[in-house]
Amino acid sequence: MSTRFKKAVIDDVVTQGIDSSLQDHLLDLFESAMKSVATTLVREAKFDTSDFATAKLRGCEGFILLVGRARADSRDSWYGAFQRGDERLDVVGHLE
Repeated sequence: MSTRFKKAVIDDVVTQGIDSSLQDHLLDLFESAMKSVATTLVREAKFDTSDFATAKLRGCEGFILLVGRARADSRDSWYGAFQRGDERLDVVGHLE
């Protein structure tokens, strides 16, 4: 099955200065970024959330997102870090 059609699973989230509504929107962006990067050989990628079509509507503009691939339990896991000023969200996920 193509990686683009796999289900994204969030394994862990740590936030600082992020409310639950914004957290949900950022996690949606992480899942999208994880799926798009997973189809390539890229091990790390950097995104500006302003480049995502829905970021402005969701209040997610201005975050920098770093996404990286890590190997755990014989599968690829992904970590992401969103940062905007004092606001931060760290996330770990995988595709199944």
